[in-house]
Amino acid sequence: MDSHILETFPVSYSYSDFTNWSKEVTGSHILTCAPANQQELLAVVNWAYKNNYHVRPVGMKHNWSTLTIANGDNNSSVLLVDLTKKLTKVSITKEGEHGFVTAQTGIAMQTLMTELEKQKLGFYATPAPGDLTLGGVLAIGGHGTCIPAAEEALAEGGSYGSVSNSIVSLSAVVWNAQSGEYELKTFKRDDAEIAAFMVHVGRALIFEATLQVPRNRRLRCQSYVNVPAKELFAAEDSGQRTFTHFLEQCGRAEIIWFPFTENPWLKIWTLEDHYPVTAKPVNAPFNYPFSDNLPVQISDLIKKINNGAPEFTPDLGKAQMELVSIGLGATLSGDLWGWSKDLLLYVKPSTLRVTANGYAIITRRDNIQRVLNDFAVKYEEMVSRYKERNSYPMNGPIEVRVTGLDKARDSTVANAVTADLSAIRPVDDKPEWDTAIWLDILTMPDTPDANKFYHEMETWIYSHFSGDYATVRVEWSKGWAYTDQAAWAADEVMSKEIPQSFGGSWQHARDVLDKYDPHYLFSSPLINTFFNSEK
Repeated sequence: MDSHILETFPVSYSYSDFTNWSKEVTGSHILTCAPANQQELLAVVNWAYKNNYHVRPVGMKHNWSTLTIANGDNNSSVLLVDLTKKLTKVSITKEGEHGFVTAQTGIAMQTLMTELEKQKLGFYATPAPGDLTLGGVLAIGGHGTCIPAAEEALAEGGSYGSVSNSIVSLSAVVWNAQSGEYELKTFKRDDAEIAAFMVHVGRALIFEATLQVPRNRRLRCQSYVNVPAKELFAAEDSGQRTFTHFLEQCGRAEIIWFPFTENPWLKIWTLEDHYPVTAKPVNAPFNYPFSDNLPVQISDLIKKINNGAPEFTPDLGKAQMELVSIGLGATLSGDLWGWSKDLLLYVKPSTLRVTANGYAIITRRDNIQRVLNDFAVKYEEMVSRYKERNSYPMNGPIEVRVTGLDKARDSTVANAVTADLSAIRPVDDKPEWDTAIWLDILTMPDTPDANKFYHEMETWIYSHFSGDYATVRVEWSKGWAYTDQAAWAADEVMSKEIPQSFGGSWQHARDVLDKYDPHYLFSSPLINTFFNSEK
């Protein structure tokens, strides 16, 4: 690196290493800074432009896909801009029972939700980790699990979609051709161009966002470990303990199904303003300590698997589910009651590091059970077939969540638009499709045959959930576009399946983002690939 270039760097800097959450994406000795305010942020961005650097905003690095940097050492022209150190200001205003929060994008979601709770405000659903930045969540359309329960009405300021669907306005760093430099520009929710920035997959830098937030509610979270997978994933008309049955009851549910076990860990969240006497009241998040720290029995099994004994994978799945069953009882956490933040945040950084693929299946609500049954049958068939070859590529659980779509009518802003690149934006010619089923399959990094399994599963998912039944979109933060060797590498998925799944909104997003960043300053090799840019 030319040291003379750095003599003009406008703020203090250092060199840092980058490691993502699953430790599969790494980079070393990358130029890094932490601007303290809007002026410093613009100064470093314009320095990067003049000196041919790419600007990569950095939050908590809790991401699987290589949207931020390329994996490896080819990051000499990358400037990491750490938003978490100083760009964390937040302010809240109330309008009746709901309100609006304006926050800089380096703020952690746990901190943001804590501040909202003080003002009696809280989101319907959020991602489970607290160590995510607001900017990171908005970049990829972060979500939780939530659809309306039977006869539940949407509260003012609420949304059944992603966190991005709560955006009222945002300020992005954009190119000004007249001045020849990057500056801040505010986009409001009724501006057609904001659609490209609300979920931008790392192709933009958002400095600040204002979000609508409904009144806070207390939730009751009940865990069940006695409902067999064959009932939860049963065909639509088979029995009373299907996943759909629980969704009708409460609208908020999650399945965690460990491999080679019969009963998943089912969690359901119910709106419950009054204390249920059988529940345990909680006043802080992360109430499943048994899932945050692995006992020796499980770590020993992981070592055996990693040391060339994959046949222990069924034992690992059973041990993990046994840990959940025993842990729920030992910590009295099978029935919890508290404010939304304390029950929606439940994944700590210390939990087992796994890799995951991720897809949103968009369909009608009355198709949920059919989708899950089809998927579970395929998954079990594949696991059984690989096992016959003494191959155990999937040693982590299946995770299932369900949300509504990012509907513009949920916004408090008249004539609001929908995020172009949200995985759960409505499908243009399918207004009856109102639900997204999020499917993730987890496994430990570098497990033999994992990418081969993912490639086969992804091929089936795209072919099966198509036509008048459903459609598929990738979950940006996870793994997708698999070949037998790697994720984010299948040309057909990158160049055809992904763009086509968004219809005309894909080109709109690309045009707007190119307009406001024609130099691809905010980009990475992966982003360049699926936007077909050589820059």
